[in-house]
Amino acid sequence: MARPRLGILTGISYISGLDYYRGINEKFCAATAQGHLMAPNPDIVTVSVDCDEYVHHLTEKAFDKVAAHLVAGADRLAAAGCDLLVIASNTGHIAAPEIAAAHPGLGILHIADCCARQMMAAGMSRIGLIGTQPTMEEDYLRERLRQHGIGTIIPEDRSEREALYEIICQELSFDICEDASRDRMVKSIRGLIARGAQGCLLGCTEIELLVKQVDVPYTPLFPSAEIHIAATVQVLLGERSAAEFEPR
Repeated sequence: MARPRLGILTGISYISGLDYYRGINEKFCAATAQGHLMAPNPDIVTVSVDCDEYVHHLTEKAFDKVAAHLVAGADRLAAAGCDLLVIASNTGHIAAPEIAAAHPGLGILHIADCCARQMMAAGMSRIGLIGTQPTMEEDYLRERLRQHGIGTIIPEDRSEREALYEIICQELSFDICEDASRDRMVKSIRGLIARGAQGCLLGCTEIELLVKQVDVPYTPLFPSAEIHIAATVQVLLGERSAAEFEPR
C-alpha cells in the first residue's frame, strides 16, 4: 500500500519546521526496514510561509488574514499532491477549519487531537496550557481539547500571558534559550498546577526547546511538537489513521 505524501506547513516559526522535518525522518527511518542501502525517507513536501506577516496579523487579531495567509500555504501543498497535512505550530491551527474547507481531500492531523489522546491515556482531564497569547486566549485549541473531555487552565494575569508570548516570538522562534525565560515559564506552570491542573501542555511547539520534564519534575508535561511528530510517523507507517485521533 502506498504511503501518504505528507505536507508540512511551517515558517510559523522555521525553528519548529526544522524540528518536525528532522523528528519525522528520524522516527520513520528508525521504524522502517532497510531499502537498497539504508532506510527510506518518508515522502514529504514542505511549504514555509512568512512568519512576520503571520505574527503581525495575529497581533492585530486579524484572524481572517491569518487564515488566508495559511490557506495560501496549504494551497501549495495540495497542488503538490499531498494527502496528509501537519501544521508545525499550535497557533497555526487557528486556520485549520479554513484549510479543511478549502481542501477537503487534504487530511489534517490536528495537534490538539494528538495531545488529547496522550492526556486521556494518562488519565488527565484538567490541563494547564501555556503557549502564544492567541493559543491561551482564543478558543481554537482549547475547544478542540474540550471535545475530547480535556479542560484547560491558562495564566490568569494578562501581563503574564504577554510575557510568555514575548519569549516565544523574540527568543524561541530564533532558537534563543535564556535561563531567565525558562524560570519564567516554569513559574507559570507551577502556578497552573497550584490552581488544580493535573499536568501542563506545552502548547507552543518552541517551548519544549526551553522547558524540559527535568525542570518541573513532579508535574507531567506534554510537549506538543514531540507528541505531534510521533503521531505523524504512526500515520505514515500505517499503524494508525488520522481519523483515529479525532474527537469521538
